[in-house]
Amino acid sequence: MKVICVDGFNSYLAKNFYNTYKKKYKILRFKSDINNINDLKTFIDKKKISIYIRFAALSRSKCENNLDQCYSTNFTANKKLVNLLKFKKTKLLFMSSSHVYSYSNKRINEKSDVKPHNNYGKFKLKSENYIKKNLDDYLIMRIFNIYGKNQPSSFFIPDMISKITNNENITINKSIRDFIHVDEVSKIINFTIKKKIFGTINVGSGRGVSLKYIVKNIGKNINIKPRLTENNFSNKIVADISLLKSYGYKQNKYAKYFNI
Repeated sequence: MKVICVDGFNSYLAKNFYNTYKKKYKILRFKSDINNINDLKTFIDKKKISIYIRFAALSRSKCENNLDQCYSTNFTANKKLVNLLKFKKTKLLFMSSSHVYSYSNKRINEKSDVKPHNNYGKFKLKSENYIKKNLDDYLIMRIFNIYGKNQPSSFFIPDMISKITNNENITINKSIRDFIHVDEVSKIINFTIKKKIFGTINVGSGRGVSLKYIVKNIGKNINIKPRLTENNFSNKIVADISLLKSYGYKQNKYAKYFNI
């Protein structure tokens, strides 16, 4: 049985992956702060870890409010982890983000331009580059917008549900995004482990949907008309998942975004 170590175990995705696959794999949870490199080194040295999954990261909103902490947690800690794994027979799965990409009217593949628009994306990309330069066995997973049941309020869909329910004014961009269910992301992580996929790969649905569509359908689903204003700023980020499909991955049936 593979021994998998996960950190950021309180994060939405890490919890989902752990609860779904804890019977399939031996999954160890590193529960300390990832910035405490001595604790992490002791933990790794004591365990025969086949795969280390880096889920832990400071959120996008926290990165914008605390640049120093974002740099420490979202880059320096990743750099130190890579240095620990460099001489071990442990594969690194790094949970990156679609925020490394620039906006595009076309679907974005793994070779598309990378031009982060926020600190979160910048440090994800900086971490990616360090991983590629220093490790031989790794997989970087560029994850698009996650949604699902019991999602924290900081995510887009639960935030919209709360604002609609409380009859708050909502202002959004004319944006198109790629949303993927958290169960699907966990399934893809498991798939990449089984297939021993290496390199960089997009993790999304491959389908674009407007934020306006999502908000209106949430309102329809809970029988409350949103107080919605759409400004003139428009952009699009949708995944091209041809590479993932080329390994044999088959998507689940398309789910309704507001039915979570």
